[in-house]
Amino acid sequence: MSLRTFTAFDGRTWTFRRRPEVRQEEAATHVTLLVESLGEVRIVSCLRTEWESEQPDLRALLARAVPAGGSRGVSGGAERTGEC
Repeated sequence: MSLRTFTAFDGRTWTFRRRPEVRQEEAATHVTLLVESLGEVRIVSCLRTEWESEQPDLRALLARAVPAGGSRGVSGGAERTGEC
């Protein structure tokens, strides 16, 4: 399945869809998903079997997703340079 939706506890509906780009070394085992709601875009990678299951845990995928262009454990520019 290429598109799924999840309604969070706050009422926001999140759309999950496969991202066309994926790391070459992970292509056989993983999928990269774009997670979108109200103009906010996040990205999460998961095992292909997790995404292709009948009922993937979309809540858990959303919890693991990072903002597009971001990375877990990497702070913003101002925080990194001490300009806060």
